[in-house]
Amino acid sequence: DNTYPGVAVDIASASYCFSFETDYPWSNTFAGGAEIQAYVRHCAAKYGVARHIRFGARVLRSRFDDGDDAWVTELHDGTVFTSRYLIAATGLFGPPRLPDIRGLDRFAGPTMHSARWDHTCDFSAKRVAVIGTGASAVQLVPEIAARVARLSVFQRTPVWVAPRRDAPLNRGLARSLRRFAPVRRTLRARSESEIAILTFLIVNYRLMRPVVRLVERIVRAWMGREVRDPDTLARLLPAYGLGCKRPTTSNTYLATFNRDNVSLVTRPIARISAEGIVTDDGVLHEADAIVLATGFLTTEKGNGPSFDVVGRNGVELGQWWDEHRRQAYAGVSLPGFPNFFLTAGPYSGGFNWFAMLEANLDHIMACIDGARARGVTRLEVRTDAHERYMRHIWRRAEGTVFKHHACAASNSYYIDRHGDASLPLPHTPLWRVFTARRMGDYRFGDRAYEHAPARVRDGE
Repeated sequence: DNTYPGVAVDIASASYCFSFETDYPWSNTFAGGAEIQAYVRHCAAKYGVARHIRFGARVLRSRFDDGDDAWVTELHDGTVFTSRYLIAATGLFGPPRLPDIRGLDRFAGPTMHSARWDHTCDFSAKRVAVIGTGASAVQLVPEIAARVARLSVFQRTPVWVAPRRDAPLNRGLARSLRRFAPVRRTLRARSESEIAILTFLIVNYRLMRPVVRLVERIVRAWMGREVRDPDTLARLLPAYGLGCKRPTTSNTYLATFNRDNVSLVTRPIARISAEGIVTDDGVLHEADAIVLATGFLTTEKGNGPSFDVVGRNGVELGQWWDEHRRQAYAGVSLPGFPNFFLTAGPYSGGFNWFAMLEANLDHIMACIDGARARGVTRLEVRTDAHERYMRHIWRRAEGTVFKHHACAASNSYYIDRHGDASLPLPHTPLWRVFTARRMGDYRFGDRAYEHAPARVRDGE
């Protein structure tokens, strides 16, 4: 989806990979988007996954067949699959989020979302407007600034930006040393420890506020050295706490605003006309092209999973989450949905996608292996275990930065409609290791367990 100029990961490639496939010739400390995709294709081919994939298959609905202990999945072309188990691995980020701005369809020039980049569009000597200043904008703004006539960046909420310690790895001693497994393990451990420290500060914000504030001062000082104009700098500095939104890293984003052809617009957008973008002060910002760096659907109904999932008693997962709260035991399973699992479910998120995915799959495979070892065709997390787990998670969440007033002005996609930060796990990544195989919290082969799904609300 993301092929925009400058797309890259913001976690070191030493750890942004599967733990069982670390020997890959990364070109840089932080891999670019095309390189990450090449790595995933490499893994799919090496481990024989590709031949099991049905491409171009859009799932509409999946329902649990209580009589056969199976899931019946319907595709858009009418094909129906029956499977013992169902894993919804549709990711954290769904379809691109289009801004609700009056007149967007009236703009005369090309309009594209950053995740639907039109590579045939030539920005040379054009006036370009970028709406949004999140992670995508931080990467693409510096890439296009040098080749456009004028770049206007429309910011609703500023973003924390830290320096990026990037370096080439494809030549000399660095690459030769990375061929040794102990070196790769050391680099991976260092990267993961840095992520763990940042996560620890965020999820223990109430206890660690002095340390977080010290880190904020250090980052602010660096940001201040990157931007020459005091007014522009003041508008680029976040007024919310570090970690409320996903922090970014870049050595070029802030400095881009020192260019004569780049301007930062922080007035709210009133409407879009055929000629450009009109802010609430009546000023028309003329543009020849508009880029929407406005993110994706995350916790909204209809995403994660991106299809209807109907469990026991006709309960649809997305509707149930919408009415109650987003929740899942260990981020992967729920009462009322036998033989069903999620990856990147509620409260399973972390900065490193690969680490989160492996932790989720470790738990899922322990469940499936447990059912097979017992010779049963049905498993389901116990309601009491689920409720106990969620009460713990919601208690932990109260001490995170997300529940602090420091996040009030962040407009964070971490926060769902219930006011919960239901994407990130309120623990450090290591905590997943100790909860990955609690099979005593599941019922295996018990069809008598037929009451309604758990309805834990507001920490009851």
